[in-house]
Amino acid sequence: MRGALGSWGLGAFEGDACQIMSELASNAARLCEGGNIRVWTSRISQGVEMCVWDDHPGRPVIQEPHPFATSGRGLILVQAFASGGCGWFDLGAGKAVWARIAIDHGYMLGAAHRTGSPIVGPLRHVDRPPVPLHS
Repeated sequence: MRGALGSWGLGAFEGDACQIMSELASNAARLCEGGNIRVWTSRISQGVEMCVWDDHPGRPVIQEPHPFATSGRGLILVQAFASGGCGWFDLGAGKAVWARIAIDHGYMLGAAHRTGSPIVGPLRHVDRPPVPLHS
């Protein structure tokens, strides 16, 4: 992911993106049933989107951990870092959980120009059903 963000001129967002992806991927690794996980990062016109698919049929659930608990805060952190929103969708054979970092469109265009990789506009594949993590 760091390489992709750097090549897109978005290295300033590596910390937030890595935190989000770490939480999403570790949840998937801990809960998936068949061991099948797919992760991807996309540069979209509104910023950066991270998405993790796993074969677990259950929906993501935000925990209310005890103050001294050492786990259970992953989706709370995802919500905190996902300035462009987050949610999930059922795929029949598993689910995908996504989160976005919103980045100013002017910044995105400038980064695209500096790196020589233009943004061609909104992409249809990034439209996500409006199922928030807390529903």
